[in-house]
Amino acid sequence: MEIFEGLVYVKYGRIGSKGEGPDYYLQTWDREFLLNYGDRGPWELDYYLEFFCRKFVEVTGEPDKETNTMKVTMIKEICVEHIPKKMEYS
Repeated sequence: MEIFEGLVYVKYGRIGSKGEGPDYYLQTWDREFLLNYGDRGPWELDYYLEFFCRKFVEVTGEPDKETNTMKVTMIKEICVEHIPKKMEYS
């Protein structure tokens, strides 16, 4: 499990097809992840992630770096003014 901080936003994909619907993303300082919280059809809303749209959050989950997706286990809102930059300490 890893923790990422960033902005949750939604894009509508597959326009004009039967699978048209929302995709939820987490924008971090250096990349973006497609969020996957639970099983749903591609045309269905994910009401849990919909609540966090356009908010800065801290997401705990398992990222898949090959497909840039993240299986979300926990998400919570944080109070910041901009996307947090991950600090590396040596």
